[in-house]
Amino acid sequence: MFARVQQQLRARSPKVVAPRVTTGPVLLTGLAICATCQSGMMLRTGTSKNGRVYRYYTCSNCATKGKTVCKGRSISMEKLDQLVTDHLIERLFKTERLAAILASLSARRAQKAESLNSRLVALQHEIVDAEDKLARLYRLVEDGLTDLDDVLKDRLAILKADRDRAKAALERAKEHSTSRVEIDPALIERFGRVMRENFSAGSVPFRKAYLQSLIDSIEVDDHQVRIKGSKDLLEKAVLASQNGPGCSQMSTKWRARRDSNS
Repeated sequence: MFARVQQQLRARSPKVVAPRVTTGPVLLTGLAICATCQSGMMLRTGTSKNGRVYRYYTCSNCATKGKTVCKGRSISMEKLDQLVTDHLIERLFKTERLAAILASLSARRAQKAESLNSRLVALQHEIVDAEDKLARLYRLVEDGLTDLDDVLKDRLAILKADRDRAKAALERAKEHSTSRVEIDPALIERFGRVMRENFSAGSVPFRKAYLQSLIDSIEVDDHQVRIKGSKDLLEKAVLASQNGPGCSQMSTKWRARRDSNS
């Protein structure tokens, strides 16, 4: 998780990404991508017959390289911004939805923890078994009941290797064990309420900051818009919110695998 966050931070560094992507006034810059070619959606402006200026997101590949590279698609900036904002307010930031997402994450973790615990027990048994066998062989040699010939030396080497392998595997498995995360339902409710309020009436910079931290990409197709992110880091955003509404500045993805979070 730490490595993924660092990768996101490097990807959004001003040395790599233009500052306008993270600080500019366009809400979905750096997030909206074309579903066909996966390139970013760039902002374009046009003028209607009555002189009205309108703005729209369009596939950058199509706009700069032509339809031979990508058939492209365009959508009104106001429409896409509103679609994404409304969906987050009505779906993701509803208390029931947040609770369901976090509960499914907790259940998945519990299942993995159970499997990991079984693995830890099995490895501990392997270590104890190997050490018992080594101890018995050492006693036979000490008591003069057998000679330390080449065959016995090979057997001792194999048992030591098995023990050391099991010990190394046990240490690696322990590194992946995680403590249970308990989130107060009141915190979930407060986080959702603050997000709904600020996404409804907050400034573009505020909404953009949270979009950049909570969403990995917004994939624009002909008939569908898919918002992708990760449950694990959504959980971190909720936990961070107990320190105040401005403390959730992290790179997150709340749809880790193509599951029910579209």
